[in-house]
Amino acid sequence: MHPDIHDVENIGKNMRIYTANLLMFLGAIGLSVTGVVYTDAWLGSRRAVAEFKAEQAQVTAASAAVSVSTKPGSAIVGSAEASPHANSDASSYASSYADKDANKDGQVLALLTITRLKLEVPIFSGTTKKTLNRGAGVVDGTALPGTAGNIVISAHRDSYFRPLKDIRIGDVIELNLQNGMQRFKVGETFITDPLDVSVLDPTDTPTLTLITCYPFYYVGFAPERFIVRATLLDS
Repeated sequence: MHPDIHDVENIGKNMRIYTANLLMFLGAIGLSVTGVVYTDAWLGSRRAVAEFKAEQAQVTAASAAVSVSTKPGSAIVGSAEASPHANSDASSYASSYADKDANKDGQVLALLTITRLKLEVPIFSGTTKKTLNRGAGVVDGTALPGTAGNIVISAHRDSYFRPLKDIRIGDVIELNLQNGMQRFKVGETFITDPLDVSVLDPTDTPTLTLITCYPFYYVGFAPERFIVRATLLDS
């Protein structure tokens, strides 16, 4: 007995509906998981920024205490004599933050800010997957923020470095450190091959190099790299 043609058509139709619904369900799960991952990464980045700023405020307060305690006549507060250890205690407190191990896992080295692009991102050491989920990372073997040489920083094009698509020659990039700031002026941008490691080479003058994948809206693994080169402004 041969199956009725209408039964076959109904079975095929039901299978297509079932498959479509299953794909929609799996897609919804995928989007939900992706949303959770991105939200967690963003919250982690914001926490890192907040913690860095809190520590920066403590360093500033400790440094101010050192400055006040070393002024002539500052040993007397009201009618009571200040502690003879005040200066050394405050200095030690400031140093405990300023001299933190730059390579400590999860330690924010600096905040990268481009005011015109409303960009603020924490900078970590290294470019592991975990690091780049939380912010930007200093490429191993290149100069650290606050030092001379070529500071090379990388981040994802579809998250933290997406605003770089609108960067202009002459824009100012700030690296906010625990104990100061470096300001760089963008001199050039260009596109290069992922295998071009010359952008990592040391430089004779203090330089900031930003790297992200390109094109910015490419679907899949982007085939090129977008480079921003900036030089240190006079203090």
